[in-house]
Amino acid sequence: MKQQTCPVNLIAPYLEGELDQATSELLEDHLAGCDLCRIELRAHQLFMCELDAALTQPDDLDVPANFSHLVAVRAVSDMRGVRSVSEHKKALAFSLVLALTSFALLGATARDYTVRFGRKVVGVFWGLAEFLWNAAYDTAASLTVVSKVLSRKFVVESGSLVLVLVVLAAGGFLLSRLISNYHRSGATE
Repeated sequence: MKQQTCPVNLIAPYLEGELDQATSELLEDHLAGCDLCRIELRAHQLFMCELDAALTQPDDLDVPANFSHLVAVRAVSDMRGVRSVSEHKKALAFSLVLALTSFALLGATARDYTVRFGRKVVGVFWGLAEFLWNAAYDTAASLTVVSKVLSRKFVVESGSLVLVLVVLAAGGFLLSRLISNYHRSGATE
């Protein structure tokens, strides 16, 4: 019954000098008649003395220069043995149950969103494939037209194959530059 009325929570503030004069006198009167509180006071005093001694001793431990870095790295990376295999299985099962529950709760909204997103992704890839196909087709058609015009003009009229090849290479180069500039300017259909 005495433990319920003992002001044990006032002993630490009393030792620190945080109590006012009236409360300190009441506690001292109580300590004079209570053996349990005197034992608690003595334990607090011993603890404070040991703490003081531990904090005032010079540091004579030799630790490596990168000690804190080593501790931090091991704390982050060395997690083996912390969890057992059964805990991993339980966590995986729990995660799967949560995922399935969330999908079930989201229902049709999630399905519609997923379908719309999938259609957009397919549309982007289809548009890119169509663009590449049209660019390749237009390039081949342009080269065919240029080569027909040049071959008829130079082969028929001049009869020089070297001149034809030079003009064809120049035409191909100019055409590739035009296509490149066209796509860089962002003027797409």
